[in-house]
Amino acid sequence: MSPVLRLTRLAVLASLALSPSTARAQTPLTLEQAVQETLAHNRSLLGAQSAARESAAHVTEARAGFFPRVSFTESWQRGDQPVFVFSSLLSARKFGAANFAIDALNSPDPTGFFRGAFSIDQQIFDAGRTRASVRSARLQQDIAGLGADEAASGLAVAVSQAYGRAVAADAMARAADGAIAAAQEDVARAERRRDAGTMTDADVLALAVHLADVRQRRIQAAGDYAVARAELNRLMGSPIDREFAVQEPPPAPGETSASSLAALFAEADASRPDLRRSAAAEQLADTGRTLARAAWFPQVGAQAGYEVAGTQLTDRASSWIVGAELRWNLSLGGAERAHVQAAAETATRSRLDRDEARAAAQVEIVTALRRLESARARQAVGQATVAQARESERIIRNRFDAGVAGATDVLRASSAVLDAESQRINALVDAVVSRAMLDRAVGRKP
Repeated sequence: MSPVLRLTRLAVLASLALSPSTARAQTPLTLEQAVQETLAHNRSLLGAQSAARESAAHVTEARAGFFPRVSFTESWQRGDQPVFVFSSLLSARKFGAANFAIDALNSPDPTGFFRGAFSIDQQIFDAGRTRASVRSARLQQDIAGLGADEAASGLAVAVSQAYGRAVAADAMARAADGAIAAAQEDVARAERRRDAGTMTDADVLALAVHLADVRQRRIQAAGDYAVARAELNRLMGSPIDREFAVQEPPPAPGETSASSLAALFAEADASRPDLRRSAAAEQLADTGRTLARAAWFPQVGAQAGYEVAGTQLTDRASSWIVGAELRWNLSLGGAERAHVQAAAETATRSRLDRDEARAAAQVEIVTALRRLESARARQAVGQATVAQARESERIIRNRFDAGVAGATDVLRASSAVLDAESQRINALVDAVVSRAMLDRAVGRKP
């Protein structure tokens, strides 16, 4: 065996150690399984879902403004501060004529005071502030939930891209393995013919260079697979070094016809999370205008209280009080008017943002649809190209074995097979990714 062939085989064995399909069997992982694991365990998505639950709690918090606020206080104090002693005895119904003595008023004996109070506050009229706050909280909840849905759609695309890179790397590694085996045989055959005087050293060297190039492709494919696998593990919330075997996904289904574009636009308007979030943001801005206008109106509330007080824990006098409050705060500097104007501008900006988001979504739909159509067309061509390239390689190798084809012909045919396989798998991956992008563009849940 020549030194060139020996070193080449050693390098191939080293590259196989990095192979995506080496010695031990690995658990298969389909694209659908990868997406489902990501939706179940991705950390950023779990955080977005937690934010949605937090917003739901704020709805309950805002709705509490419709109900009375009840409070209870139990306290004890002791001292000889004159005002404290005077009010304590009076509250306990223990104030007597002797307490009017000047000395008793100025220098009272220390007194302990127990007080238990129960109170209720109820908002009667607030010009729609509470109702607007509840609506605002509900819209915030919707926005947070839609944000989680949008994150899930984005993750589905990211998983498809990472999985596609892993599939492409695995396919290229397998194609390179076959090319390496064939190239090794070509080098050995060329060396024998050179020794027999029917080929030159240049032919042997050309085949050895081709073998080295295929080996480099094999090593590059193994590295690409390792990187794609690590990215997939991150997205799925798995240990980065988790090992699995990818499977070539089936061809992505296409839309029925180009005339479905209008239907896709309508589906996006109804289902796409960011468009629905823009609509909710517009409603939220309108709710902000309601809150701003409510500042022009007063607030009316009612209170009621009941307390028991005494100088002894078990001997207390009871009392009660009821009342109402009218509160009307207006800024002489025009703060309320400025607040209303700012809220109106926010609503205008929200409407413009929604229109821009809708236009951007339509562009995204057109891009994804055309890319999917192109990828599907290239898939059909790629399948035929691979078959033709392999058949051409078989014929040329037979001619090479018969001595009627040169090393250049073999090199050209071998490279054509690798290029055709690369184009085929890239078209397949583009179709899968484009389908995921189209699903996200129209708001379909993964």
